[in-house]
Amino acid sequence: MQADLGHVAGAGPLEPPPIDTDTIAETIRKALYFGSIRPSREELAATDEVLRGHVALLLAEARRNTSPHPPDRYRLDRISKHMAFPLGKGMLSAYAEVPQRARDCQWLLAYYTASRGEYRPRRTPASAAVPEAPTAGRRA
Repeated sequence: MQADLGHVAGAGPLEPPPIDTDTIAETIRKALYFGSIRPSREELAATDEVLRGHVALLLAEARRNTSPHPPDRYRLDRISKHMAFPLGKGMLSAYAEVPQRARDCQWLLAYYTASRGEYRPRRTPASAAVPEAPTAGRRA
């Protein structure tokens, strides 16, 4: 007897989970913030694990993308190779690897959002406070 799985959710080809850009961006901010505080080894390891999941999703999406502006294949290969190595045992290597993985994730996220037309630069209070250049006396 054979079961008909056509109507069962998830019975078809495996679809990648949806990419939540806000959650990924928040994880990146958290990982990059570690440069200004002293997180524990456990915090670094937990953040690295979450970043690995985000990078894996974004990396697969970048490789699958058929946009007229493909991503830098050398960088994708470097990120893929970096994913193969686990987080180092020492604190120094963890301090170096987590921000690097965050920057890789940041680059992949920027490519993902730009390729979908969703890229929006985040305005920071510092950039919002920059005054416009005076235009008085200038000729067009």
